[in-house]
Amino acid sequence: MTQNPYRNPRRRGRPAALLTAAAALLAACAGPVTPAAGPGAGGGEAPAPGGTLRIASLQSDIDALDPLTGYSTDSWLILRALTRQLVTYRGSATEIRDDTELVPDLAESWEVSDDGRTYTFRLRDGIRYSGATDREIVAGDFVYAIKRFCDPNKQVAAINYFKLAFSGFTEYCEEFAKVPPGDPARSKRFIDTHDIPGVSAPDDKTLVLRSDTKHYDFLHILSMNFVSPLPEEFVSRYIGDSLEFRKNYPSSGPYRIDSYEPGRSLVLKKVEGYDHTKDPARKAYVDEIVVDFTTNSEDAVVQRIRSGDADLSLYLDVPPLATIRQYQASGSPYLHASDSGAANFITFNARPEATSPGAQALRKPKVRQALAYAVNKANLVQAQGGPIAAKPLGQIITSTILGHEPFDPYATPGHTGDPEKARRLLAEAGYPDGLKLDAVYRVNAQFETIAVTLKNDLARAGIELNLIPVPYAQYHPYVQDPKSRWDVSLSGSFAPDWQGPSTRMLLGGWLNSDAAPCGTGNVHAICYHNPELNRLARKAFAYDDPGPIWAEADRLVSTDLPWIPLFEKRKVVITSERVRNWTWSSLATHADITNIAVSPAN
Repeated sequence: MTQNPYRNPRRRGRPAALLTAAAALLAACAGPVTPAAGPGAGGGEAPAPGGTLRIASLQSDIDALDPLTGYSTDSWLILRALTRQLVTYRGSATEIRDDTELVPDLAESWEVSDDGRTYTFRLRDGIRYSGATDREIVAGDFVYAIKRFCDPNKQVAAINYFKLAFSGFTEYCEEFAKVPPGDPARSKRFIDTHDIPGVSAPDDKTLVLRSDTKHYDFLHILSMNFVSPLPEEFVSRYIGDSLEFRKNYPSSGPYRIDSYEPGRSLVLKKVEGYDHTKDPARKAYVDEIVVDFTTNSEDAVVQRIRSGDADLSLYLDVPPLATIRQYQASGSPYLHASDSGAANFITFNARPEATSPGAQALRKPKVRQALAYAVNKANLVQAQGGPIAAKPLGQIITSTILGHEPFDPYATPGHTGDPEKARRLLAEAGYPDGLKLDAVYRVNAQFETIAVTLKNDLARAGIELNLIPVPYAQYHPYVQDPKSRWDVSLSGSFAPDWQGPSTRMLLGGWLNSDAAPCGTGNVHAICYHNPELNRLARKAFAYDDPGPIWAEADRLVSTDLPWIPLFEKRKVVITSERVRNWTWSSLATHADITNIAVSPAN
């Protein structure tokens, strides 16, 4: 997608109607949404309300339920049912990349100042929480949620978005960082006595958000689950995403938490009397959503779906290769695949504390280039399940993201790598006898396959990987700990935070040292500084059509290799025969559980 879908939908003094807002906002890229063929996606059968959607989880618990900290596609899948935002997406029955139509959610309308820096939102009337409280949602709840982003007890997972988005946010966070963690009361006192200049609620129905500069993707940033309303009088009692928080959850979405047993199950019930006329995006067909955390192997998850004991999976990034082939061979309508813009890559331990021979070697451009040439991407794609599941990638921007122009500065015939060229580059860099690297990876079937494949293929180029497996839940703390031993990570991955104009996440976020400086908390511990990239990012943020700017930045950075692109992932999902009205979610890069239905049978 190379065209900017954002257009200022409203000017001061001219609030637009709900449908006008949605159409004007993303008319440039929102494709028509039509049901896919087959009963699993609708099959011409009108979805019926009611029933229970059953989800089998590969992991033994949900990694996050607090909208502040949830930043995995799986937690976002669940948060879709529990939270609402100012604006959101409708979901797509065709492709994930088609879910780009922003629609008003809890905001009924909004106005944009002439300079594009101030947004004034008008909230809907009569929308209430469920669960911990049933009071009406007010604008001050958004102010509290945003002020909570910097709480040292549990900071927002993607804070770099907001450092540049809200006036005074960075200074507010710097002061909040001085508050000792461990006591929610201390955090509450700080929040109650400090303000963010760019975030205010003049009254219960009006929210004003102001930035120091114009941002073409400002509304998209607000669509993420982080910007969900929260009632301070309840949430301030708990450290974020603690067990107490989860058991006293204030839901703003169509479902509430009915029961939660850590490591066993999570049950969501549809809110009684939910007003669908005030929610243009979530049909909320099913009465109940049950997540089972006791099925902890890939084969068991697949078997439960095939037998009809479960309808959908959670934390199953890619179904087993044999399963994919079986579903393909039978032409099953219960195999769903879509371009997603997600990708896997190799990252480097570039922190100043990393002084191992391998880490020092990777600071040399020719060593990084040798690694890029040594990778056999064709083997990696085949190991993922072939073209239905992945395609080779040679650049940072993926195919569903604004600014994408196909580019591979280190291409090889058939994407099979060039080990001889890799050896020559290593020799020129001072490593004629090859190179040894400590390679960490997250333990699951997908990343184990990637690790073994890379170890075998890189050995042809004289690059020896010492594989270091790390349990799934410990992976991010491990790579962010400056004392941890590793030179490269084989589990680097991302999925776009939204489809289309989400380039900020990569080139304007993770790799932009102005937004994401080196240090603990930086995603994948990326410590990359390129002044020219930062300059291009600043230019892109304020530009109405930044696609060409991002394409230039992509060429610059993809050549410099802050990480090694491996392959772009296509999302592959299997479902039970009960699933109807299949719908993709842009934010979850997975199913939209608020818009799929289940057959009344069984």
